[in-house]
Amino acid sequence: MTLLLQIMRTKLLMLNPVAFVVFFMLGYVSAAAAALDHSAARLFQARPQHGAWTAGLEIKLAEGWKTYWRLPGDSGVPPQFDWSRSTNLAAVTIGWPAPRRFTDAAGETIGYHDKIVLPLRVDPADPQKPIGLTLSLFYAVCKDICIPVQEELAVEIHPHGRGSAADQALLADFASRIPASSGTGSLPRIHALRVIGSGAGSVLEVSVEGKLPPESIDIFVEGYPKAYFRKPSAAEGTNDASRFRLKIDGLTDVAELRGRELTLTLTSGARSLVQTMIVE
Repeated sequence: MTLLLQIMRTKLLMLNPVAFVVFFMLGYVSAAAAALDHSAARLFQARPQHGAWTAGLEIKLAEGWKTYWRLPGDSGVPPQFDWSRSTNLAAVTIGWPAPRRFTDAAGETIGYHDKIVLPLRVDPADPQKPIGLTLSLFYAVCKDICIPVQEELAVEIHPHGRGSAADQALLADFASRIPASSGTGSLPRIHALRVIGSGAGSVLEVSVEGKLPPESIDIFVEGYPKAYFRKPSAAEGTNDASRFRLKIDGLTDVAELRGRELTLTLTSGARSLVQTMIVE
């Protein structure tokens, strides 16, 4: 994708998400026909676990390609799930393994590369009957260009059924990458959030109860869709590896952020944590 198209895509998404989707679909309709050369998705059953029925959504990506997390970054589009054609389905809960941040000429995006499996908890309306799990999935894959992908997927999940040993191991691997809740000891807890500065120069300072190597840490912030929080860096002017600052794009009124509840996903190497905090 040329830099001009990247900028157009980003600006349009900020101004009008509906128009962005139209632009996205029309601009790449010819490329979409080749989308399955770069990705493939499937649903699979795993096994009953802790009284719940489990399944997985796997997306395989060609080398060098990526897809987006639920928070796609300052450009991009998150995946969209439509389970409405399923039968005997009461609810689906999606687990999200910790993502990574990518940087290119258009800015920052958040997502996955190579392969991602989203663990699914599926609750039946009638636990004595199988679930006909049907998904209409929209997602995007990106390398030098971005291509929208629409796939129709289905699997039948039986009350006492289980998938292959390979699928069970695959699901367990990606389930282990879902960020732990605070207090489990995987990473130091976040103990304070505060906004420093105002307008274009404002930053979110995140303080943790311990020290973390700045070069390996990332923090993804959700809960304030008007703004985007960039990759963190260690607080300037200190040798304190427990305070990190994230530049904020799109924040026009600092008062709107103070007192707001935010969800933070903190990653450091293979470890990750998710925590909800109030901004001071």
